[in-house]
Amino acid sequence: MTRSKVLFASAVFLASLAVASLPAGASANGYAYGYDKDDDDLGWAIISGEDTHISDMRDLDSMDDLKARFGDEFLYIRIDDSRYVIRDRGFIKRAEDAAGPMKDAVREIKVAAKAEAKSAFAESRGAREQARLAARLARLSGRIARLEARGESTEDLEREQEALEERIEALADDSREEREAVRHERLEHARTKAAGDRIQKEVRRLNQEMRDILRDARARHLAQRLD
Repeated sequence: MTRSKVLFASAVFLASLAVASLPAGASANGYAYGYDKDDDDLGWAIISGEDTHISDMRDLDSMDDLKARFGDEFLYIRIDDSRYVIRDRGFIKRAEDAAGPMKDAVREIKVAAKAEAKSAFAESRGAREQARLAARLARLSGRIARLEARGESTEDLEREQEALEERIEALADDSREEREAVRHERLEHARTKAAGDRIQKEVRRLNQEMRDILRDARARHLAQRLD
């Protein structure tokens, strides 16, 4: 399997941080969701053409062999040490439908986290510039005072001082805009956290659905147990 077709990110990890960005170079053609530990060790993967949606990266290495055996459309489910492949299209579609809300939640948290990070960067950049100019103004004021004490001309320095003061005042105006950006950032953080909470709920729901799919497929003798 081409590993670039799988997104190396745990939705559970994203949800726990409530602010994150997905790894650079990851493809939108697949998702790795993570899983939450229940009474059993559950892992699953939906293979559909070039798309791979996988819950546990421990199962990734076996996907190449399974694709060689079963083609490019199947559902893989592992419960503890028992592994199954389901090739029935109805069950695969059921799994894909169940995974849909999870994919939406992952995209939502990705967008919110990027917006939050952008706001935070803009705020810190403005604060650093204000501090730099204030330090420069302080040094310049000291030079002017020393020159005036010696009776020397300070006309050029005073023009520079005036320009610095205007720049700092403009940055102060920008700071008001940045405070609005901070408010926006907090809203984005709330949105990110809400998406994280949604992911946690979706993980539990999706994993339970995968257990139910395996139970139903086994009852209909459509789940092939792997050696």
